[in-house]
Amino acid sequence: MSLSGKMTTRFLAYFVIFYSVLLIVSIGLIVYFVYDLMESNSYSDIRELDAFELESDFTKDSNGVYHLSQKLIDSAHENTGLVQLINKNGKVLASSENNSNCCESYTLSQFVAMTKTKEAFVWEQGDGLYIVFIEKHPATQLLSMIVQENIGSLSHETKKQLEDTDASLEIYTTEGRRKQVVYGDKKQALSGIEILASSHNYSERKEVVASEILEDGTIAVVRMNNSNYYPFEPAFLDGMKKFGIGLLLFHLILFFFTILFSFWIGNRFGRPVLFFLKRIEKLAEQDYKPLDDRRLRTKKTGRFKRKYRVYEDIDRSLSRLANTLEANERKIKQTEKLREDWITGLSHDLKTPLSSIYGYSTMLASDDYDWSNLEVKNFAKTMQEKSNYMDALIEDLTYTYQLKNNAIAINKVDVNLLSFLKMYVKNSVWGDIQDPQGDKHAHVFIDPKLFERVLDNLVGNAIKHTPKGTKVYLKVNQMKDTVQLIIWDEGKGIPKEELESLFDRYYRGTNTTSEVSGTGLGLAITKQLVEAHDGHIHVESSDKGTIVTIILPSSVS
Repeated sequence: MSLSGKMTTRFLAYFVIFYSVLLIVSIGLIVYFVYDLMESNSYSDIRELDAFELESDFTKDSNGVYHLSQKLIDSAHENTGLVQLINKNGKVLASSENNSNCCESYTLSQFVAMTKTKEAFVWEQGDGLYIVFIEKHPATQLLSMIVQENIGSLSHETKKQLEDTDASLEIYTTEGRRKQVVYGDKKQALSGIEILASSHNYSERKEVVASEILEDGTIAVVRMNNSNYYPFEPAFLDGMKKFGIGLLLFHLILFFFTILFSFWIGNRFGRPVLFFLKRIEKLAEQDYKPLDDRRLRTKKTGRFKRKYRVYEDIDRSLSRLANTLEANERKIKQTEKLREDWITGLSHDLKTPLSSIYGYSTMLASDDYDWSNLEVKNFAKTMQEKSNYMDALIEDLTYTYQLKNNAIAINKVDVNLLSFLKMYVKNSVWGDIQDPQGDKHAHVFIDPKLFERVLDNLVGNAIKHTPKGTKVYLKVNQMKDTVQLIIWDEGKGIPKEELESLFDRYYRGTNTTSEVSGTGLGLAITKQLVEAHDGHIHVESSDKGTIVTIILPSSVS
């Protein structure tokens, strides 16, 4: 996968994690508030429910017995009433009060009486089943018990109940004037509409009122504080408050998680960027050693840790760049040294013959001496030799640069190498070359004229730099896909320090007055010609002689 694809995948994974965490937190907060709402109030006002909301609040077991849900039972108690499951025949199948003193079955007259008092609420559930809620408020029950007694002389038990519920008993005239406070604290008198309003919507009334007309026409009123007072507005405000707290909490969590996630992402992506910037700065300072950051790499393998491996391609590229720059710097230094050596050697090789030419020409031009014809001829001969050497040196230099820039045309033909060597030896001026040996069927693609120069340089060096009479051998070996040409002598060998830079010398570096002829560029030209034939050359030497091996591609498939 490309770096772009890896980065895209990594960012996508990070933001999926970010979204997943937010989703989990959101769901958790919603579940918490729903649970809190359900725990705080099962059904705020059972009277306002619809039939479909109660469908799951009763079940039937394997014995055919019906059961009401605990939530529905708790709601009935909170609304100070009784909830029952009744069939169409009036039979009670389940009740919120197991010890209820109501009948096992309701009669028609009882149902009609309920319609008059408006104390019953009914929800049809299908299959002939009905859920019925019957209000049984303590104020109503207490008033019913008081009416059955003599209001003028309440029993001890009745007074005890009035005291326990903090209720009061008052008598009103038919005109609505309070006549007497029989029991309890004296509160502000109620009007008729207040009595009516306080007997309904219990959850929104601080005070609950039950009233009944007595036989003498006066009205008995029981008043008590509503233990289930739960008005809509405070409940709504409380819900909004919880919602606001939840929203604030969610955004605080979102804010802190975003900050932490940003630091995490910044660390994940920022640390490698700083690492690579430092490495680039080191490269700019020509320091090619790799950085060792244990926060990014493992101790054992040295590889990037798993979370940073998306950057391995960049690291490998920088490593290759560092190696390339280091190699180029070495080549530049090596080239600079070769250039300096080349200029030094070339200056030496040109200065020496020029000094000779200048010296002899000065002597010939001098009027202080009278040179004989023989001396003049010797001077002229020396000057000519030095000039020829300089001309050959310049030609060889030109030839090496032409080879280097592929300016020499190479006309390769298919040649039987052993036959070619035998013909070369036959036409050679050197008498110490032995008859070539080896594979008679070895064929190569070479330029005969240029390859003769290769042989001239190698064989000539072998003869010139060995004692007189030293034999030189040539051998051809057919390999699998290549042909091996071996040229060796039995001389004293080449010193090791010269052997290592044998083909790198672009000058001979010896005094031109030496008996050894040549420009010193022969082996460099030889190597270039062999490489131009897609081959390579190798030299081994010891005190028993020198072996030159040339390997060329075989033309026989």
